[in-house]
Amino acid sequence: MEWTRREGQLAALHYEEEKRKTKQIQKEAVLDFVKLKASQSPRKQNTLENESDDRSTISSNSPTSQTVHLSAPYPGPAATPSYRATPQRPESFLFRNSAREDANKAVTSLPASSSAPVNCTDDLSDNHNSTLPEEDVLVIEQLRKNIESRLKVSLPNDLSAALTDGVVLCHLANHVRPRSVPSIHVPSPAVPKLTIAKCRRNVENFLEACRKIGVPQERLCLPLHILEEKGLAQVAETVQALLEWAPPKQQHHLGAA
Repeated sequence: MEWTRREGQLAALHYEEEKRKTKQIQKEAVLDFVKLKASQSPRKQNTLENESDDRSTISSNSPTSQTVHLSAPYPGPAATPSYRATPQRPESFLFRNSAREDANKAVTSLPASSSAPVNCTDDLSDNHNSTLPEEDVLVIEQLRKNIESRLKVSLPNDLSAALTDGVVLCHLANHVRPRSVPSIHVPSPAVPKLTIAKCRRNVENFLEACRKIGVPQERLCLPLHILEEKGLAQVAETVQALLEWAPPKQQHHLGAA
């Protein structure tokens, strides 16, 4: 019995000793980690600057290096945490900084036409026209000439957007036959853009005026061709028919005025 009690005491002492040693080891590990972090901070900063310069040089000389930097995450599964391991935060910051630099270089290397937003509407209009058949492009250009010559105005490159609110078309109908559209909703300095309801009303009034003037039903476009900018060729056909059916006497009177 005495021997069993003594064995228990020895085991307890041994456990306490092991516990004390474990705490001491952990404490030393934490101190080593703090010292290592403090000593590596300036070194990491210099390494960051040098590696950033190296990446800039490699990126400018090799077009495939950007893919390597951007697609190189931390390899392998997550490692077991250790007090003596190198901190991951500087590497993570370095990776993000490199990715940001590569992205900026990619943006600055784009053609000037894709990075200049000033004439984006004109470019989109040109691209849209380039996808149309040559026959439709000629019809649309003739539509522009007809409107500009009749109303003595200059229309923007995006002709579809210029006709969406129906204001220009209503003025054209009144030019062919005065007061054929008695009321036109127009933008104002306070409200530079018409509501959808007012745009639709203008378009419907224009089409109704075309019917009254004599444009046949089969040559009339639909409201959605104007409002949704999806049928400029059909709009050109309607305008051409409108100008054809304008009475010669009224055309002469308007030209003299």
